[in-house]
Amino acid sequence: MVQDQDEEQEEEQDEEQDEEDEEGNVLEGEGVENVDDSEEERMGNDDDGFGMDNVTVKEERRNLNPVLDRWKRMKKKNKRVRSIFEDKEGAFVINEEVGQHDIIEEYDTDELSSNEDSDENVRENKRHFPKYKAEDMTKGFDFTLGMEFKSLKDFKSALQEHSVLNGKEVKFIKNDLKRVRTVCKKGCGFLIMASKVGSSQTFRVKTLVGHNCGRAFGSKSASVEWIAQVLVDRFVNVASMTVIKIIDEIKNSYSVGITQWEAGRAKKIVMDCLVGDGERQYARLYDYVAELLRVKVGTFKIKVNQPQPTLPPRFGSFYMCLDGCKEGFLGSCRPFIGEDGCHLKTSYGGQLLVVVGRDPNDQYFPLAFAVVET
Repeated sequence: MVQDQDEEQEEEQDEEQDEEDEEGNVLEGEGVENVDDSEEERMGNDDDGFGMDNVTVKEERRNLNPVLDRWKRMKKKNKRVRSIFEDKEGAFVINEEVGQHDIIEEYDTDELSSNEDSDENVRENKRHFPKYKAEDMTKGFDFTLGMEFKSLKDFKSALQEHSVLNGKEVKFIKNDLKRVRTVCKKGCGFLIMASKVGSSQTFRVKTLVGHNCGRAFGSKSASVEWIAQVLVDRFVNVASMTVIKIIDEIKNSYSVGITQWEAGRAKKIVMDCLVGDGERQYARLYDYVAELLRVKVGTFKIKVNQPQPTLPPRFGSFYMCLDGCKEGFLGSCRPFIGEDGCHLKTSYGGQLLVVVGRDPNDQYFPLAFAVVET
């Protein structure tokens, strides 16, 4: 029995030895190189030839820990790398954490290409046209090709101002919302044409031929509207200016002669703009009273003089007293009434009368208003 057990153990050892030999052959077949005795001695020797005799293996591993930790963090960051072009149409991959750009290999090429329609090229190729400024308009001002105006109104105003300053007369032979063509009335060959730029309101000078005619003193380019605009821009107290003074001012400033009718008409336009049109204001007085009477009856009263039915009505007087003012005066004010008035500086004249009282704080309390004839 003992002999049989010994034989079985020897057979098992032989089988294990055969398996080890087979594994050795497989490793050699896979290209694993055998280690000779000199290499084994160098591996077992602590001296690696770099002068670190006093450093132990444990200390070396401990010094590698920061490197391993940093490598792990970089590995985690690399997982969050995302391409800005999800369909891989771009040539760059951007690391959002460190802001680095990596070129995709499939786009690595030696060819150089440029986009001719880039923004920089567009800005370089874009022409810069001169812009018109109203403050630049003087007698020596010159129009130039390509000059741009904000609107058609600005272009026509500048052309009229230039014609008046230089004593020229022009006429518009083409005048619509898209293009304007102007020539000299004397037929000297002057021509200026401007057209609209795209879908904007800007107008640009496309054709320009200068004047070769003399100066005209009585230029018809100085219209009534132009004179009124000059009065508003240059003079403050237009109401005190007489017609003769307006003619002299235009003659001295622009060397242009205007008639008394043009000066008077221009002054009326200016006064209507500054103080309002009295005729329209009196015509709307009925509408104003009707609205307030709808809110409170018995507040207003208008007196109109109309001697004959065929004659237009003529304003006589106007009275207004708000119901709240009546109740406030009767309920809390002192038994005192004061009256004052002033002249109306309008084209129709008249007087404005005001009635006031005294409240418990000894302050003025408005009570009633009236407009009467002078």
